[in-house]
Amino acid sequence: QAIFLGGESPLPPPSGTEVGRPTVRGLRAIRSRARSSAAGACSARVHGGRGERSARAMGADRRQHLVLYKRIAAILAIASGASGRLGRLPARLCRGIVLLILARRWTRCFLCLPSSNCRGAPGGKPMEASMSGLHRRFLELYGPPGDARAAKKGTGREAETMVEAMQKRVTLKDGQEIAYWDVGPEPGPPVVLRKQQWGTRAPVLLINGLGARIASWTPLLDALHSESGSWSQRRLVIPEYRGQFASAPLVGDCISVERSVADLVELADRLGLKGCVILCWSTGVQVGLDLALRRPDLVSQMVLIQGTTGDALEHVLQPLGTVPGFPTLMAVVLKHGPQVLIRIGFRKALYDLLSHNKSLCERISSLVSWVFGTDFMAPILIRYTQDIVQSDSHFVNYCKYIEALGRHKLTPYFSRIQLPALVVTGTADCITPARCSYDLAASLGASGGAELFDDVSGSHYYIFEEPHKCAHRIAEFLEKTPVKGLRGFRQISAAKRR
Repeated sequence: QAIFLGGESPLPPPSGTEVGRPTVRGLRAIRSRARSSAAGACSARVHGGRGERSARAMGADRRQHLVLYKRIAAILAIASGASGRLGRLPARLCRGIVLLILARRWTRCFLCLPSSNCRGAPGGKPMEASMSGLHRRFLELYGPPGDARAAKKGTGREAETMVEAMQKRVTLKDGQEIAYWDVGPEPGPPVVLRKQQWGTRAPVLLINGLGARIASWTPLLDALHSESGSWSQRRLVIPEYRGQFASAPLVGDCISVERSVADLVELADRLGLKGCVILCWSTGVQVGLDLALRRPDLVSQMVLIQGTTGDALEHVLQPLGTVPGFPTLMAVVLKHGPQVLIRIGFRKALYDLLSHNKSLCERISSLVSWVFGTDFMAPILIRYTQDIVQSDSHFVNYCKYIEALGRHKLTPYFSRIQLPALVVTGTADCITPARCSYDLAASLGASGGAELFDDVSGSHYYIFEEPHKCAHRIAEFLEKTPVKGLRGFRQISAAKRR
């Protein structure tokens, strides 16, 4: 329990192990068990055992990875050909392909896509591609009818204030206050679902990416209302990490994935959540996987969007493979960089620039961000940067969270996860490379069963680049995948939920 609440170990020690000061012999035994667990997860000799790999499964994994390598090789070949190094004819052909890709993305932004297709709210009106439009749509989907109507008449700031007012707060045992949204249908009397309905109304626990606002999820939530007939019947809980946004200030100095998981567990127990669908993006993938390891009773299905398999600094910004020395360089920059930027006044100057010239910055950003093929990119990108540097403490905590992701170890324990999962990635994702999602799907496929969806044109911001395509795959997965071990979904009383 002590390790779970404050340490850096991915899992509590095995049963029968005394928790105390580690000895040299104990550390050697832990390392030996980790190595044997990792080796056992990749063994091809044993057939069909729990957490073990058959030769057929290993072959399927290699073929799956081969698809990724072919896509990356094609992208590199097009880039090399467009540079003119392969001759005049290949250069013309490759440049034509590049121009078609860029023309498609520019056309999507010119036609206001995907915002004009986001019509999941009552009334079926398109969404406005701005922060105020994103907050208004969240109110239309989950807010009281009066707030939604008032937000349409008011300013963008009023809409954001109304969304923030929907947050609830809970004080954890250590005194940390956690802010969260608890939205969706009002709870009624206890309901036991039929077997064919398992998972169709399970609550959703949304585990966000680091530094991301709820507005970033609005396009996908809107698309899920359109693509899934049962999504509007699901309870949605969205917590914020300790020390971030409304969950500030930070109590103590412990920032780790394990601490974030402990916060989620305590919040879920307070709200009476069981058998949740966890919807994770980026940082949230590592947190969600650790949650599934520690408390499998809280999770029934996993949707893992563009995360890593742990040891994040070994993968981030390294799409082809780990670059020697780069993880160490990132660790040094994350440890000392924030204090340097704060001391020279860069953090404050950047925040003032973005705050006082928001419209101008969004226009300038739109001249570049159209290459992502989404009209949501410019406002979300500017707001994301502004949020990161909003205060000295918030900026420091943000960098500490990234350091914690680099310390987090998950790979040796994947064989223990016996849950269905959908792994979503984009071949063009350079922040959390697609190779991580392929490894994750292969590891989870050996235990609980995992589906992999890779969009060759998707970047790290796929949830608002192609929200309807992503929502369609999520809805299809949730409605067709049987939920293991979930014998029903009991709604809690209104008094307990409040």
